[in-house]
Amino acid sequence: MVTPMSPAGMEPGIEHAASSEAWLRHTLEEILGQLRVLLDIDGCAFQTVDWQRRHIHAAAAWFQTPQIRATLRPVLDRPYDPARGGLTEAAVEGGRPLLLQRVEDWSGGERLRERLREELDEATADAAWDWYRSSSFIACPVRTAGGRTLGVLALSASPPHPPLEEEQLRVTEVFASLAALALERSELLEREERRASAEQLLHAAAQAITASLDLDAVYRAIVEQAAIVAEAPTAMLLRLDTVTQTLRTVASVGASERLAGHRFMRGEGKIGAAFDRGEPYVSRLDEADELLPWVRQEGIASVAHVPLDIGPRRFGMLSVGHPDAGALDERRLGLLTKLASPAAAAIANALEFQHERRVATALTRGFVPGAPPEVEGFSIGLVYEPVGHEVSGGDIFGVWRLPSGALAVLVGDVSGKGLEVAAVSAMVRFFIEARTWDAQRPGEVLTQANAILRGRLRGRVALVTAFLATIDGEVLRYANAGHVPPLLAGRQETPRELPTTGLPLGITEQQDFREHELPFGADDVLFAGTDGLHEARRGTELFGHDRVSALVAEHAATLEPQALVELAHAEAVAWAHELTDDIAILALRRR
Repeated sequence: MVTPMSPAGMEPGIEHAASSEAWLRHTLEEILGQLRVLLDIDGCAFQTVDWQRRHIHAAAAWFQTPQIRATLRPVLDRPYDPARGGLTEAAVEGGRPLLLQRVEDWSGGERLRERLREELDEATADAAWDWYRSSSFIACPVRTAGGRTLGVLALSASPPHPPLEEEQLRVTEVFASLAALALERSELLEREERRASAEQLLHAAAQAITASLDLDAVYRAIVEQAAIVAEAPTAMLLRLDTVTQTLRTVASVGASERLAGHRFMRGEGKIGAAFDRGEPYVSRLDEADELLPWVRQEGIASVAHVPLDIGPRRFGMLSVGHPDAGALDERRLGLLTKLASPAAAAIANALEFQHERRVATALTRGFVPGAPPEVEGFSIGLVYEPVGHEVSGGDIFGVWRLPSGALAVLVGDVSGKGLEVAAVSAMVRFFIEARTWDAQRPGEVLTQANAILRGRLRGRVALVTAFLATIDGEVLRYANAGHVPPLLAGRQETPRELPTTGLPLGITEQQDFREHELPFGADDVLFAGTDGLHEARRGTELFGHDRVSALVAEHAATLEPQALVELAHAEAVAWAHELTDDIAILALRRR
């Protein structure tokens, strides 16, 4: 968790971010990936500062070549020292974004050169300085709405890349703001997670209970952990059947068939009374004879019952039994009572997840075809592979005919998971397809989609990328809102990237998307995928754009589109062994 620090000599509001790295990395890598797509740069990094050690390190970074990484090594992991100069210190101390087009014109340039000479041999230092002299840089502080500085987002561009300018600085500021929003959200989630339990045993139990959103798995985990926490051989979870007004067992460990199959009437025995009162109960040593006679016959001499409540809602009753009278005491009842909160929350989340899945299925029904659509005149290949059992809907794709007879192709991605993402995905897919019936220019359609999304996503962390193309005769016209560049492959040519023509949807108030026109002949193949394909990961290495492009170059001319997308998916799975993001891959060729 990030906690405010006020180290000696530091201005108020600067954050100790060293402990944030675990939850920073995924968000920051996503931000850097988008910057690589949108901007013509050769390096980008998010740097944090450990104020206790006064040390800078890169929480996430990308460099186009190993040479650039080697050149930047002295400034990526080093002491924080404003007196010696550095872009990170300059941005943090100055409190504003820094655009540096010539290092030699910068007041800290000579101090940077001295640092290189101190830390590198003479030849390497001279080569590094020559690179700095020919490069341009941006360093943008990442601040929360409350003014806390979480780090610096830094970019570099060296020839043949054009120098960075004010336009790139504005884009960087947008993504720095997104990063700050995401970090604050992660901070809140982490804080709530830490409150779940103070005791190690309960913490482990709560983690086991909340490890799944499958309702039956949650039920099983609750009774297993209750038996461990109470050190009892028998545990049952009962829920109220609202039709019969009886308590029925939905999961158990160590209970006989008779005990687990019995339905308790409300008010029946200690368990029914505890449910009605909503108060925890543990049997005393002198109360063994008060248990239901048939329960004693099952070998139960000591019981504890704990209602599972969240506010006014009762999600069930947790009941544990022990063969020794008095074995369950107030201490164990206290542990079970503490376990009841995460148990009730886990049931609530699982029920909500079931509801989300039903709603998400309704939202996305018709937008997730099970097989490639049949379109006269074209061969189409499609692979759609959601990850695990999460509520999906983040990947956007579709192929449809326009009133003019032209063909529309859409591929996009909404970052994240869950019902909100499914809703945004369905809204984007529906709006774009509906709008193409009146406006068939991709740039115009994406401009309108951006305007409607901006009004609905204001203040939320979401990246909505979209590639929209129309194929009319032998002409392909497209616009690309921050999506991973699709590939256009001919029989003889190296696949051509179709790069971004604007920011992702919903980020800025006004965004006009440029359009490009390209010939699309009988031998050409359009290949597009979501970032789940390119970012399939083996350790720290991504499957990557180069592997995708090489695969398309080798096989586009000889394989049918369906075989091509299936091969790309299989290669990504073989590379990563286990995919961590949804994948949608679409390819088409004129027949």
